[in-house]
Amino acid sequence: MKHFDFIIIGGGIAGLLSAYLLKEFNILLIDKKGILEGASRAAGAFLFPKISKKSSYTDFINKAIIESFSFYENLNINTHKKGVLLLPRDDKDLEKFKEYEKHIKLPFEKIGNGFFFKDGGFIEVDEVRRKIQVPFLKEEVKIIKKEGKFWRVNDKLSRNIILATGYEKLIDIPYINIRPIWGERIEISGEWEGNLEIFYHKNCSVAQIDNILRIGATHKRNCLECKENEQEAIELIQKAKEIVNIKKYKIENIKGGFRAASIDYFPIVGKIIDVKETLRLQPKIVKGELPKEIRYIEGMYIINGMGGRGFSNAFLCAKMLKNYILNNENLGKIDTKRLFIKWARKEGEKFLRELKENKC
Repeated sequence: MKHFDFIIIGGGIAGLLSAYLLKEFNILLIDKKGILEGASRAAGAFLFPKISKKSSYTDFINKAIIESFSFYENLNINTHKKGVLLLPRDDKDLEKFKEYEKHIKLPFEKIGNGFFFKDGGFIEVDEVRRKIQVPFLKEEVKIIKKEGKFWRVNDKLSRNIILATGYEKLIDIPYINIRPIWGERIEISGEWEGNLEIFYHKNCSVAQIDNILRIGATHKRNCLECKENEQEAIELIQKAKEIVNIKKYKIENIKGGFRAASIDYFPIVGKIIDVKETLRLQPKIVKGELPKEIRYIEGMYIINGMGGRGFSNAFLCAKMLKNYILNNENLGKIDTKRLFIKWARKEGEKFLRELKENKC
């Protein structure tokens, strides 16, 4: 039976970059479909800032953007950095933009009603797949269980496992709820008018590369019946027409997938909490008492909840996860324990009651 230091389960961008940053160890990345399939395959892979009122989430997103550009460019991955113009969706959004302006920290230029950022671009998923190489096995994970000091993953053993499974749940973690959000990327040829020397984001993201118009959006929550189809593509094209005067078009490519989002939008990174043991030792947590000590499941980590910004967020999250594992560096807002505390106050009593009943 093969032994590893880390087995990363899930070959999306979060799993891939986690494996890449830990490549100094004996690692293995596993996915049942392949590397950068599923939601990552369908990603527009746009890299652009976020604007809002003063917000720790916006600060995190914009820090992640800057670090992502540096990371991809150091690997000679083309970021197509032409800059992006963020536009208000409607009159209500226009009023918000006026408030947002005084909170913007990144360099920008005001163009009409929008804000232009030079740090705007996108990357090609296929190029990332080619240039970021890690030990990989295409295999469906059917067994995950602890055996002594090791985790057994099918017929392999590892001291640590990292769950990067997106919206798919392989292990029940009571306090972590990942929401699937349907997103698409389409590519069209045809005729259109507009300044496409730069990229745009309004109700969707729009970019022209060569003679192809790329349109991407994450737009339907809890839509497990969603699938790739021409009607979905036409809906996106209608949104793109608010930005570009598309006169005629031919759909060249449609790719869709389920992004994984957390309840509070922040990514979910860190060690998995041993819920039973933590609540057994400190039952008053369910009444609102802050935990004095949190017990963790040894050797089990997670990196998930990238939402529609996987290619933007994944590098910073993977870097922070590595530093947490190796140096116990603080994860801040993306730490899994933020979700545990909220869940315990809302669902903890029910969990303890059911646990007691099942033991009886």
